[in-house]
Amino acid sequence: MNKPAKYREQLLYFLENEENYQEMLDWIEELPELDQPDVLRLLATLLKERGENTGEKDWIEISNQIAENIDQYEEEILDKKLDKELFIMQFEGVEFELEKIELFLIETREEIIKKMGSNPETYKEMRKLAKLAINTEKSFGIYDPSNWIEIL
Repeated sequence: MNKPAKYREQLLYFLENEENYQEMLDWIEELPELDQPDVLRLLATLLKERGENTGEKDWIEISNQIAENIDQYEEEILDKKLDKELFIMQFEGVEFELEKIELFLIETREEIIKKMGSNPETYKEMRKLAKLAINTEKSFGIYDPSNWIEIL
């Protein structure tokens, strides 16, 4: 089964089981980012069809609200992807000195651990940053779990 048919089937399931709206939104958020705008467009179409078939204007209004914001949401996703690619391109072909990278990663690790322990408001963000730092250490072959024991 291709993606559009699978997504359509899943959206219809959620719409038929009206108590699952939050579950549907969670499901959409878990999809690959680049698929989400198309799924939202499909959802808007299904809601509009439902409104036209039942005569309930609420479905059409909800469809219009979703449709209004899809293009902007898609632009944000694409801009974020472009920014990431441009960032990566800046470092292509650059030779790094391993000692400097290790020093940078040590300082980064220490700062992340310090902030995680001292500021509960930023814990979730720091946890994401810690995962990125750990993955970076792994990619350079310098990861040691004992360095992260305070937060793992």
